[in-house]
Amino acid sequence: MKKLLLILLFVPFIGFGQVLGSISSLTISPVNPNNTDTLYVYAELLFTSSGCPLDMKSHSVLGNNIVASTQHCLGMLTAMCNTTDTFKLNPLAVGTYTFDLTIFTGFGGPPCMSLPGEAYETITFYISSSTSVEEHTTNKELLKVTDLLGRESKQTNQSLFYIYDDGTVEKKIIIE
Repeated sequence: MKKLLLILLFVPFIGFGQVLGSISSLTISPVNPNNTDTLYVYAELLFTSSGCPLDMKSHSVLGNNIVASTQHCLGMLTAMCNTTDTFKLNPLAVGTYTFDLTIFTGFGGPPCMSLPGEAYETITFYISSSTSVEEHTTNKELLKVTDLLGRESKQTNQSLFYIYDDGTVEKKIIIE
């Protein structure tokens, strides 16, 4: 009886030295970020046990390296659990960056007791310089409307040029 109890007690711990979670993919948004964008890193995670609630998540920016970690608590049942962890990064300076993610698993909780085994993944991306164009808006007044030959016209169903006092010209075709 004692042997059976001992076996039942330790069976759940068999295999805990194995990696119980994996990183399916790391993606960034926007895909081509610039130095004014808030960047989001999405980590698609897969765990081999039922339930995988988030226990803790953190990241830090050290120069051009972003080091991140996350820990999820695992359930007792053998079932696949997919989840996505999102890391929000404030605008970064122009340059090439690496995002290093390590995932850990735990048992119980949250908070959960850490288990041996981890998964690791890296993504590299480039932050470009923003090229902002300021739009200059003013109240403009329509001076005249002309046809293709420069004659003033108010007819429809033809190409018309709307000439404004600020020097802008808009080509419009109004179909009625």
